[in-house]
Amino acid sequence: MDKDKHIKAFESFLKYEYSASDNTVEAYLHDVKDFYEFTAGREEPYSLKEIIGFMTELRIRGCSVETLLRRLSGLSAFFDFLITEHELKVNPVTLVTKPKKWEKLPSFLDFKEVDELLAAPDVSTHLGFRDQVMLETMYSSGIRVSELVSIRLNDIDMKRGIFKVTGKGSKERLVPFYESLREKMESYLAVRKDYFVKESDNGYLFLSRTGKKLDREYFWMIVKKYCEKIGITKHVSPHTLRHSFATHMLTNGADLRTIQLFLGHSDLSTTEIYTHVTTDKTRNIMNECHPRFSRTRGKS
Repeated sequence: MDKDKHIKAFESFLKYEYSASDNTVEAYLHDVKDFYEFTAGREEPYSLKEIIGFMTELRIRGCSVETLLRRLSGLSAFFDFLITEHELKVNPVTLVTKPKKWEKLPSFLDFKEVDELLAAPDVSTHLGFRDQVMLETMYSSGIRVSELVSIRLNDIDMKRGIFKVTGKGSKERLVPFYESLREKMESYLAVRKDYFVKESDNGYLFLSRTGKKLDREYFWMIVKKYCEKIGITKHVSPHTLRHSFATHMLTNGADLRTIQLFLGHSDLSTTEIYTHVTTDKTRNIMNECHPRFSRTRGKS
């Protein structure tokens, strides 16, 4: 079985036998393809030496320890699959000493930087207005970028001010949004219909200028573009907005279990990794905790 057949068979296994989510399938296939590119022409591509070399290469590229651990999980699943196909006898990932997670937490934007970022798009244009609504939706809810680009029209309940997202493991959760964002969302839906929907409507909330579903990489470029525009030089990714959300919610009095629900973490310990401030005050209602809402509710 050659490389391409390996990948194709692994994809089928993930989808039809492992019942993996679309995001997991995409991530694992990316891991395998990246690994194959790294080991192209090597005599023993599945050796411990090559695994360590690949991890070293990822660190040189700037990948975090969390990313390395996630990549190792993808490769481990692939090698387990090859064992079932009698292509391998031992999973080389089991021989790797897993790197410990950073004690240093990921960076986040402060309140001023968030305000500047949300004000950066030119909302007089339909593309700029879409970008602003996307950025604010991401920051206001702390959802993952994969969840953001996958929101569909029928996931939104404008009357109740909530939307449904599907997270890891295909788990669904309901996320509220504050009044001023709801007003923007209503305006965006009209703009979406007039400028973004082409011959047919695919049902996704956020669309490209050609009417297609946006992908995660495109949103990352949006974040990068506006950070450059306002002069933010530190590394900012979509995850930075998620971490900023959690940090700011805690700063304004939300408790860890509330943040856990918003972020969609199954284990509270995961939430503790994403956040770094503690408080004795506990307020569970988003309208009382979210910094964006608390500073804009008197203006809408």
